Amino acid sequence: MSDRPELLPVIAAWYFQEWGSHVAGVTVLDEQQRLEVFLQDDELPLLLVVLEGEVPVAAAQLKFHERTERPERLHWLGGVYVHPDHRGRGLAEAVIAELLARGRTLGVRDIYLQTEADDGGLYRRLGWAPLESLQHAAGMPVRIMVRSVAADRVD
Repeated sequence: MSDRPELLPVIAAWYFQEWGSHVAGVTVLDEQQRLEVFLQDDELPLLLVVLEGEVPVAAAQLKFHERTERPERLHWLGGVYVHPDHRGRGLAEAVIAELLARGRTLGVRDIYLQTEADDGGLYRRLGWAPLESLQHAAGMPVRIMVRSVAADRVD
């Protein structure tokens, strides 16, 4: 992302539309400013963006402390988003797999996430296990899940 800061407004708009607009007081500019910490390529936090040509079509993050009430849960997958015109093509799975590989290279052992899908949906299929259900800041219930990546085989 360090060489593509001009993509931040696009990604911020996706995130705001999908999640941020449900949280009182959050603006698109807030989302964009939060993404500025991702303008690096070889250390955490990471933001991966899938491009088709020069057009962003998907994104995902590997970051620190999505939920601060459990400080021992350090690394989190978040912001997994695929533009509606490009869904159903395996892009979410591909960007998640790349983030897991990069995280493992950086010494990450366990990765947590929160999802609105109580059954875990895609994440359960990709090896995440449910831990607990909590309330999101926007008021909806979310499922917290975990996946160990330390023992993943490197192809």
